[in-house]
Amino acid sequence: MAASDLARDTTAWCDQWWDPSVALLHNPPGSFDADGVAPGSVHLVPHSGWHALGLLDRDGEGDRRRAQQTLSALCDLQYDEPGAVWHGTFARFLEAPVPRAGAVEWVDYDPNWRQFLGTTFSLALRTWGDTIDPALADRMRAAIALAIAGEPPDRVPVWYSNIALMRAWLEVDHGDAATQARAESYAAAVVAHFDGHGAFDEYNSPTYYGVDLWALALWRDHSSSPALRAAGARLEEALWRDVARWYHARLGNLCGPFSRAYGMDMGGYAALLGLWIWDAVGADAAPFPPLDGPFEHSHDTSMGAGIARLGARVPHDAVDHLVRFAGERTLDQPLGGGRRATGWLADRAMVGAESGGVWPARGQFHPATVHWAAPGGTGWIRVRHHSEIDAAAGAGSLQVRARRPGVLTFVISAPEPADPPLISGSRWSLPGLGLTVRDDGSGWALERSGAVWKVRASGLSRVDLTLDLLG
Repeated sequence: MAASDLARDTTAWCDQWWDPSVALLHNPPGSFDADGVAPGSVHLVPHSGWHALGLLDRDGEGDRRRAQQTLSALCDLQYDEPGAVWHGTFARFLEAPVPRAGAVEWVDYDPNWRQFLGTTFSLALRTWGDTIDPALADRMRAAIALAIAGEPPDRVPVWYSNIALMRAWLEVDHGDAATQARAESYAAAVVAHFDGHGAFDEYNSPTYYGVDLWALALWRDHSSSPALRAAGARLEEALWRDVARWYHARLGNLCGPFSRAYGMDMGGYAALLGLWIWDAVGADAAPFPPLDGPFEHSHDTSMGAGIARLGARVPHDAVDHLVRFAGERTLDQPLGGGRRATGWLADRAMVGAESGGVWPARGQFHPATVHWAAPGGTGWIRVRHHSEIDAAAGAGSLQVRARRPGVLTFVISAPEPADPPLISGSRWSLPGLGLTVRDDGSGWALERSGAVWKVRASGLSRVDLTLDLLG
């Protein structure tokens, strides 16, 4: 029932944002609010493709027609400009102007739309191809070919796991003979990079783990390559087992550190991993916000039907971790580039930390984190610093070392934040959590910033926290 509920509920949720005048989804509330993009002001591109999968799957009155209108509209948004770096990708939004000389990657165009829409078109054709108008199916195949042709050969390094996995599958199964041979070697390099440490470099990423699982499901069930099928199944199992190690079912979150995360509490934002867990164990146990209320990063809800169609395959020994806390543990995981993730999970709290590097997407990189069971829900803390930090998690403790002294900020969120945290010397008191703080600074300043509190100090190079769970 979990898979059918996931497809049904997420497709119905997306229906309210589908704009019949252009056959694409409007950006829903919570999607890009933090970037200053008002709800309903732009139309989404890959997310509209994911919704089309939901329409094809549901196949109710008018659904097939709407899905085909959407797929056709998406084909219209592909750039066919040989020699341009955006050749073969698609408009960021319907309203985005066509890129011109000097266009900025990620701002004026998104090169990864090639892989997101290429895999979506392929899944639609493989699953519902006999219900799609033949002329539209031909356009979709041509769009996949153009996406492959437009991809620069050296753009996606093997450590860029979510895009690398999609690219390898797309080129192996849709490229010409020369492309397929090159893509098989590329796929083997992606696998070898994972095997170096048994982990993806985009580590503990609640959104991008969801894309990894999407791609690995395509590898294991929809590839013509025996090597990709075998590697896809093996890496998928390994990823789920690692998720199980770091997942705290009571707190409803992966333990940090997060190489890339759009939020700190999966109960308040749409993380793709939450949709995969929904598929695996059902909505009640899944770390996903209620669909009848506001939540952040909401546009990613649209992937639900595609995830249900591919299906989560969680090893039996990992499933229990997704529904109940499996006991106190400490974790230590080496990563590529000399990085190291450490974690401690206990019944009512967890601490995560990373040392040895920094992820390029700085706003998404959270190398020192705390979650705890606060009154009314899950509280969390994350550390921000203007330069690199090395952090280590231990039993009830977090050590933070700044490579260069500067402004260090602890961002704090608790479900009942009406009263400010009590910051008094070496003692911080939060709802349900006390912290003993040792540092080499001269004092902390407290300020409120929207729904969170910020505790900051300048000139620090060392902070040690010890947790004391209250109540």
